[in-house]
Amino acid sequence: MRILEILSGPSYDSVIAYKDAGMLLYELNKSFNYTANYCGCNSSEYEVEWNPQFLRSVCVNKISESLEFRKQVLDIKKYIVDHITDYDVIIFFNYGSTVYKLAKLCKKINPNITVYSKLDMGQGGFSHFSPKRNFSNLRSRLEFFKSRYIDFFTVETKEYYNTLKNSPMFKDRLYYLPNGVSILGIDDATVNIDQKENIVITVGRLGIYEKNTELFLNSILEIPDKIRSQWKFYFVGPQTKEFSQYITKFLEENPRLVSNIVQLGNITDRNELADLLKQSKIICMPSRTEGACIATLEGMYFGCVPIISRYSSFVRDTTNNETIGKVVDDYTSNGFANAMVEYMNDEHLIKSEIEKAISYARDTFDYKTIGAELNRLLILYKNSLK
Repeated sequence: MRILEILSGPSYDSVIAYKDAGMLLYELNKSFNYTANYCGCNSSEYEVEWNPQFLRSVCVNKISESLEFRKQVLDIKKYIVDHITDYDVIIFFNYGSTVYKLAKLCKKINPNITVYSKLDMGQGGFSHFSPKRNFSNLRSRLEFFKSRYIDFFTVETKEYYNTLKNSPMFKDRLYYLPNGVSILGIDDATVNIDQKENIVITVGRLGIYEKNTELFLNSILEIPDKIRSQWKFYFVGPQTKEFSQYITKFLEENPRLVSNIVQLGNITDRNELADLLKQSKIICMPSRTEGACIATLEGMYFGCVPIISRYSSFVRDTTNNETIGKVVDDYTSNGFANAMVEYMNDEHLIKSEIEKAISYARDTFDYKTIGAELNRLLILYKNSLK
């Protein structure tokens, strides 16, 4: 089949394409021989670098130079008018009046096209469709009418799927499809558990409100000296100015921790980041809020035990219903310290959890698994249109 994906916003960017947006297309081409086209809009002034392996599977087009949303939509409409008859399937992201109108345009020009919307749903989107919302049944029926040109949706969180699947809006056209872990550009994805070191790692934009990095830093102070002295704590990612000042002051006040805390800055090389995760035994993410938190999934894929906050409903999906790692509910430095110490004190336990994390992440969040499910759905809907 011939498949087109169109994204508005700052989407002509390899950083975005190598996540779920592009990896779905990549896997559909590699495993199921789809002809795939990724269309994005201008994202920045820098020259985007594309992985040659990705370009062998996915055609990439910039369809709008504008940074202004309305102009992007006009450019997207023009591209649809000019090209939609060349495709069997089109993928949109999110929901709302713009997506619904674009879907209608696609069906008007090419009635046989399958229109799929990946909801990319966070807490705000879930609240919008929640059956607990006032007049939810009426709202849901109205939303169904507006979105009737979309053949099916997928949502990334099981709780959202189970809650919404029987609503008037989504009945018989909502499916569960999680975000996954991309190993595109990683030379060697194998993990040697016996070569792992006593490292706890955190990854992300350090210091932003959502990541709550200060809590991880303060929890290190709560770990008993005898245990902490045997471990390193890696901070990976760009830092806010405020966090840089915070950690500098923290280390000045706690000089005995200087040798344990390692600030590695922003790492863009995927092999370098993968190697760090392969070395580490624990990934600690005390976030206040997240979506799927791909960093945690990547950590597990490469053998890190997750110690995380309950930052979203996807946490249960991440931890296989809390059977892997620890979910810390109290948002205290002592709570995270105790969770880390439990694994630091028990080599047999941490090795067992590492094995479980690798197995679960690779079975559940590998794009071969996710791509196979999406292919099944696309074939199902393509056959229903005949």
